Amino acid sequence: MSQAPPHDLDAFVQLRASFFGHYLRAQPEEATTLGLHHLDDQLKDLSPAALGDEYALHRDVLARLERLPGEDFPTEARLDWRAMRDLTRFHVHAYEDLRGHRRNLELSTYPHTMLQYQIGQAETPEDWAAIASRAARIPTFLQQQEHLLAEGLATGEVPDVYTVRDLAGDQLPVIMRYFEHLPEVPGAHGVLLPENERRALQHAAREARGAFAAHHRFLRERVLPHASPSVVLGADEYTWRLRHTFGLTASPEELVRQAQDVLAQAQHALHRLSGAVAREVPGAPPSLSGLVEARELLAQLEAHHPARDEDVIPLYRELIAHAEQFVHEQGMFHVPEGLRLGIKPLPPGMVDVRGTNWPAPLLDPRKVGWFVLAPMAPAHPTVWAALLAVHEGIPGHFLQSVAWQRAFSRHPAPVRFLLVTDHVAMARGHFGNMLNIEGYATYAEERMRRAGFYTTAEELTALVARALRAVRVVVDIGLHTERMDDEAAARYLVHHASMPEPHARREILRFKRIPMQSITYLLGALEFERLEADCRRQRGEHFDEAGFHDELFSFGPVPPAQLRPFMLAPE
Repeated sequence: MSQAPPHDLDAFVQLRASFFGHYLRAQPEEATTLGLHHLDDQLKDLSPAALGDEYALHRDVLARLERLPGEDFPTEARLDWRAMRDLTRFHVHAYEDLRGHRRNLELSTYPHTMLQYQIGQAETPEDWAAIASRAARIPTFLQQQEHLLAEGLATGEVPDVYTVRDLAGDQLPVIMRYFEHLPEVPGAHGVLLPENERRALQHAAREARGAFAAHHRFLRERVLPHASPSVVLGADEYTWRLRHTFGLTASPEELVRQAQDVLAQAQHALHRLSGAVAREVPGAPPSLSGLVEARELLAQLEAHHPARDEDVIPLYRELIAHAEQFVHEQGMFHVPEGLRLGIKPLPPGMVDVRGTNWPAPLLDPRKVGWFVLAPMAPAHPTVWAALLAVHEGIPGHFLQSVAWQRAFSRHPAPVRFLLVTDHVAMARGHFGNMLNIEGYATYAEERMRRAGFYTTAEELTALVARALRAVRVVVDIGLHTERMDDEAAARYLVHHASMPEPHARREILRFKRIPMQSITYLLGALEFERLEADCRRQRGEHFDEAGFHDELFSFGPVPPAQLRPFMLAPE
């Protein structure tokens, strides 16, 4: 490969720095998630002028990137160039071709979900002053969102009816109640606010609650009557996103075949596990012919959970410590000495979450990542706990985010890490980084299974989880390429995943709300598994598994298919 002239590389470095700064000013919540705090009191501006300026920025930067010989840059610059190109191209495409900002319902909950993250990291009165200032901007934000949705209704860009019902019926009422209790949260976390700041937080919370109540009425009265039951991406758009945001060249049909192969393999592995399950799991049938019987057995095992709410966090501490010792003894992953994993209860107001990871803020190495858990014992069946600890903790999301923080915290413009936070990606509809992030954590689950980490019952859950992720690939692709309608998707989930129909309907709602997010788990994991197998084969006796994983981390959240040229020598 030829090398780009030095002046082109210099031009790119300047463009990268300029873009990173301008991008974060347009996405201040994302600056907070990255550990930059100069915009903590700001909220995204959804006015037509601001959105127009943001579009102009992406269009201009994309044009300048395409004039640079990015594929001839050194590795780090090349990866940054690709990340910027893919991000700006997606934004221009979404603005020009899809007008997606006019029916983006994810923005209706965005201020609340991003405040949740900020509150989770708040430790001082100054942190809470920024939270109060950001909350005070919520009424303006929601008014701007209503203007966008009304504009979309007038121009035919209508949202999905089931998503509107979910927001209005379930999510916004919870958010409204949350803001009633927000002023009590600092004290509950041991932060004493000065009287003027306490009053400012009370006022901001009251105004935010009123704004969400008005938005609730707007969705029910203005949007719901015009929403459509058939809002999907379409085959052409799905294929475009696979190529240009995920770096995948396989067709949707080929990806469905891959998922069906994984489903068949998981079914076969469940059958092979039958003997051990029958011997070791009380009440198990003598044979598991597939996913249906496995899920029926798990339903029985899920009745066992910690006895008390206060036992939840110790359970996961013990499991993560066990996983850390296991990967060290097996030489599978390097866990840095002195690693601090925060575990704490999930803040009030977050629903339908058993446990999740708040990654170590990339650019603020003073702060740790958090494994946050719903503090209710019945929400944590012990048979699922090990898999959750691996996925969210070690060697999954937490270890990955710490490795990235240590490697990139001094980077002046880490553009590869834009859109890495779940709710930021959801608000933008761009899940390219999730193929690495969720794909890696799912790969870690399977790698630990192959290494023998789980008990028999826990291995059962791991295989069921893998099968369910395969089913989700089939259904997400089927819905959005219009090979399935909602009824066919529900039948597939009930028949192939043994889901009760109400659960299947909730799954379909997820696919409609955040298209392509659910495919990132399995498809990303398969890319990592193929890459690991190829590196083992090529490196032979020199293959070092822990070193291989360190190498993966060193690139940041790059779509795994793009890592192959950097990690495999030409043959």
